[in-house]
Amino acid sequence: MAELSTITATSAAIALGQKTNPTNHNRVRVAVIETVPNYAAPANGDTFASGIVLPKGSRLLCPVTVSNGTNTASTTLSVGLRDPITKVAIDATAVVNAAAIATAATAQFNTGTKVSAGQTYTLTQDTELYCTFGGATPAANVDIRVEVSYVAP
Repeated sequence: MAELSTITATSAAIALGQKTNPTNHNRVRVAVIETVPNYAAPANGDTFASGIVLPKGSRLLCPVTVSNGTNTASTTLSVGLRDPITKVAIDATAVVNAAAIATAATAQFNTGTKVSAGQTYTLTQDTELYCTFGGATPAANVDIRVEVSYVAP
């Protein structure tokens, strides 16, 4: 029987002095983003920062877990990447693309532009995680928690 060569095996074979590439085999860390208990109703399109900067060379993992309380109908949440200094978006939907958060739930998503369809993404620079509301005007004081797993370099 033939064996299919994988990116992980190929990376390990060509890495000098390493058994595996750090983004293929290293500690998994989880960045946790949570809203504060009390906040005014944001506008559709408003963002909120996590202040969490993932270092260059980190590899995003799936799935991303989003847990939320009941929100207004049609409200969505996207999780993106931006430059931690300039706050300029690198990709507003890189991690989660328009997750429905109208109904209270905990769900896992593989919808981000950098993590869907089996693709892998390793950060090319230090990057901050941030969230954007979409779809409708969100309600005030809704608890939201986002857990983004990644392999650190």
